[in-house]
Amino acid sequence: MRLLMAVIDDSSKIVHILDGFLQIGIRGSTIIDSIGMAHLVADHVPIFSRFAELGGSERYNKTIFAVIQSETHLEEAIRVIEQVVGDLRMPETGVVFVLPVERCIGLEKSYSDLP
Repeated sequence: MRLLMAVIDDSSKIVHILDGFLQIGIRGSTIIDSIGMAHLVADHVPIFSRFAELGGSERYNKTIFAVIQSETHLEEAIRVIEQVVGDLRMPETGVVFVLPVERCIGLEKSYSDLP
């Protein structure tokens, strides 16, 4: 099991990524608003205001968290992300990283399990 985290620069592309996830069988993920360091530092330390210009035009990003059970789904998920945002090695696309998950409780719930 792996935790895929994807910081997506263009928040308008999130819906397309999630649609792609559904098509490959990934049924759950969490999306949060996030902000890059350059923008945050520029807000609080005026001397660093030019750093914000280096981080792209969008102030806020979206970060996707998805616990993925199989290596096949993991590779397909990364492929979906790159199909939507473009080559992740290019600027202003996003960042994807993967961490091992030792234990996950509550991932698969069904309404029939509820009292």
